[in-house]
Amino acid sequence: MCFSASASFTASAVLMPLGLYSTHLARTNKQPNYVPLALVPFFFGVQQFVEGLEWTALDNGRTEPLTTLAGLGFLFFAYCFWMIWIPWSAWSISRSTDSRGLQNRLRWVAIVSTVLGTAFYLPVLFNPPAVQPAVHSTGRLLYDVSNLHSIVHNFVNTEPVGELVYWGFIVLPLIAVADKAVKLFGVLIFVSIFLTWLTYSATFNSVWCFYCAVLSIFVIWIVNRPQLRSAPQA
Repeated sequence: MCFSASASFTASAVLMPLGLYSTHLARTNKQPNYVPLALVPFFFGVQQFVEGLEWTALDNGRTEPLTTLAGLGFLFFAYCFWMIWIPWSAWSISRSTDSRGLQNRLRWVAIVSTVLGTAFYLPVLFNPPAVQPAVHSTGRLLYDVSNLHSIVHNFVNTEPVGELVYWGFIVLPLIAVADKAVKLFGVLIFVSIFLTWLTYSATFNSVWCFYCAVLSIFVIWIVNRPQLRSAPQA
């Protein structure tokens, strides 16, 4: 979380069990296609735990190798994991709710997002010294990667078009599926993107992931709605 180590670890302690609970609900309701989405709170909990480690390292004078490893771990989620996991989660849900044509389109979107997410993160993974986590003047965590010389990374991380591509691969697959609750989740993520860009653009990665971590609790309702509990198994 963007505020402190204790806040990050507290969020992790809440989100990880909730993610396991939502996964249990999806399985109990015999909706296996919703399991990837149900796991979202759990993985946000893992990401918050990693950021808690980052805070701990910085609070203790940039303890190495914890500072670098935690930075790489957080950016793995921010740059790569969510860009891959969310599209595949939307595709999985579409197998229960949508036409074969939309399923195929979402599958290709997920494949492309997997390639792009991997290409976005690998330059960071192979050049750890370029990642310089620090506490911004606003009191939020800043993951400075300005020294990273990568065409793909710089396009996504600094160019407006590149940022739209990244956000599009996360938001649009959720909005595309027929399930209205999943659509709403996608809209809420878009709102969180806009609010973060408007208020904390300098520390976007950390603050936006916090907003999304809070929003992920909404997934519990998605997988436990009465209409989903009564729906036939896919």
